[in-house]
Amino acid sequence: MRTTVGRPKSFDEDEVLALAMNYFWEHGYENSSLDELLITMGIKKSSFYHTFKNKEDLFSRCLDLYGKTLLTYFETLKNEVGPKAALLALSEGMINELKETGKIKGCLLMNSGKECYNRHSALSHQIGVGLHFLLEECERFVKEAQERGEISQQKEAKIIAGRYINALNGMVVTIQAGASQELIDDLRENLRELLE
Repeated sequence: MRTTVGRPKSFDEDEVLALAMNYFWEHGYENSSLDELLITMGIKKSSFYHTFKNKEDLFSRCLDLYGKTLLTYFETLKNEVGPKAALLALSEGMINELKETGKIKGCLLMNSGKECYNRHSALSHQIGVGLHFLLEECERFVKEAQERGEISQQKEAKIIAGRYINALNGMVVTIQAGASQELIDDLRENLRELLE
């Protein structure tokens, strides 16, 4: 008996998702046309629609990939340097990105939340779930750092984590608006103080 197999993919799905994720991260959801994405991903329109329903489906899958990639990186970093140093590495990574490239991308979840809010309900919901999970992970890191004595503050880990993520996002937005080096240094110090 002969089995019919669908047309084989001529591309690596994980690879094209990573390319699309970086393109969305750089340009935003609204500013990314399907034609530009196809060029970036190196696939034809027919292959795209064979794998993805539409641009929103692609973006949704890119958000999933971003969340998994971020959490894997974050967990690996925590195991290497400890929970407090891992949290601080987020801000240092962004400062280094600014020094190396002259710009700062920030967090794809935060950027997308601002862009999709009240425009794309399914994406907004997914971003909200992703942000909630990110906050829970940060809370877990803060709690572990408190237990190790790396963070001496007695405030609830949830409060510290929320303030840290909010301050980190605020720093990114301020840098994107053209902050001076003096202000950037002050914001970096503020993030360190939140985790003392």
